[in-house]
Amino acid sequence: MAAAGGCAPVLVLNKVDLVADPEPALAVLRAVAPGVPVVATSAQRGDGLDALAAQLGRGRTGALIGSSGVGKSTLVNALLGSERQATAEIRARDDRGRHTTTSRALFALPHGAGLLVDTPGLRLPRMSADPAGVAAAFADVDELAAGCRFSDCRHETEPGCAVRAAIAAGELDPARLRHRRTLEGEQRWAAARRR
Repeated sequence: MAAAGGCAPVLVLNKVDLVADPEPALAVLRAVAPGVPVVATSAQRGDGLDALAAQLGRGRTGALIGSSGVGKSTLVNALLGSERQATAEIRARDDRGRHTTTSRALFALPHGAGLLVDTPGLRLPRMSADPAGVAAAFADVDELAAGCRFSDCRHETEPGCAVRAAIAAGELDPARLRHRRTLEGEQRWAAARRR
């Protein structure tokens, strides 16, 4: 979504204080989006706030996007150094977030560290019909696909498939190809809805 919108994505794993070792989850994020910065934070303890603020900076605007209860507003408050956004505890019965933020709000971070938009929680973000977003997110797969014997290779059973060869050699995580196919399916769905 970020690439399709012309934005530079940063993946934020918040609430790292809730686990003994966040590294396995961070490794998953790095594998899902190679080359995209990944920042581990705990708004409660202050972990990673400097690293997150460094992703912004003077003249830049960031937007926190994610599900309800992931701590977007709590991160905003931590970065601002004051309680400007309402927050709520997660529900005890199912450990899920509560929909607290109901509108977008723009904040200037201290010391000219940039601007930050807090957004309401998303239920399910949808891809746009623009194929450029998927192509940008999966440039590594496209680079491998350029080496396929057939220009219309679907990376399934075709002989001479460079993508499948890279997966077999352990050079490409098979989840990357699965994720790409999932997002391409969402794009087809979005394109069909626009007709």
